[in-house]
Amino acid sequence: MSLIFISVKTNIKIAITLLRKILDAFTMKKIIAFCWGLLMVCGVNAQYREDWDTYVNEFSDHLSSVMVDLAFGGSAEARLRPNAIIIRIRVDSIRTNGMPAENQLKKLNIVEDRLVEQLTGKLQAMYTGRFTKDGKRDFYFYSNDTSNYRLAIAEVLDPMHISWLAKAQTDTGYSNYFNVLYPGGKQLESMKNRRVVDNLKEKGDVLTAPRKINHFIFFKTEKDRKEYAFTVQDNGFTVENAGKEIGVNDRPYTLQISRIDRVDYNSIDKVTLYLWELAVKYSAKYDGWETFVVKEEGGR
Repeated sequence: MSLIFISVKTNIKIAITLLRKILDAFTMKKIIAFCWGLLMVCGVNAQYREDWDTYVNEFSDHLSSVMVDLAFGGSAEARLRPNAIIIRIRVDSIRTNGMPAENQLKKLNIVEDRLVEQLTGKLQAMYTGRFTKDGKRDFYFYSNDTSNYRLAIAEVLDPMHISWLAKAQTDTGYSNYFNVLYPGGKQLESMKNRRVVDNLKEKGDVLTAPRKINHFIFFKTEKDRKEYAFTVQDNGFTVENAGKEIGVNDRPYTLQISRIDRVDYNSIDKVTLYLWELAVKYSAKYDGWETFVVKEEGGR
């Protein structure tokens, strides 16, 4: 009997040891999976770079103002957040064009900062921009979690005695972002121009000084490129280079043109929007411009 008891006891010890090993292995797998997931999330956040900009749309008797994170739409962060959360508040005092009065700006900035802190913290949402028109300001967030979103908003706005409306909706196509916040083609081109011109200003450029400006356009067919080149040559542009990129399927035919122009905001907008619109006509892509810094009239 004692031998049998020892055998059973030994088997129990072996079973317990095996069970511990299995549990340890399972726990280790969970830990590894958790750490890997954490690294993936941290990696996405580490790689993401916000790209904020603003623009104004002008109508006959009023304006709309937009601030948008241009980087969000094509990011991995967007794919993790398929739900839009939209919050609307009324501005207490506005100008005749529908924009907030000067004395409202500080309060609006505080509201914005608190909403961003609250929703990014409690819902892991991402703030993608705001839209202001006719005395109303809408804030746009995207999140995977919309549970208790109204409570999160109320905790910010109710103590400030601000009336508000809000809704959450599935938006896997990000239509609110692209249709409301993201600029159209012409507007985006002007925004790009502004960034380049601002960079030139920082370097001491005399923006009204005429200088050679190179422009770059990409085409689907050689025929389209030839017709485009003929058209712009009639408007004073010179063809600098025409080639074909090897291994490129979409718009492989390249064109570099130049003309002497000024680079102040109005002047460069007229030039680039003309080239951009003409490129659209030929299903081409206008890819921007480059020039050098001119610090004195008549020279570099």
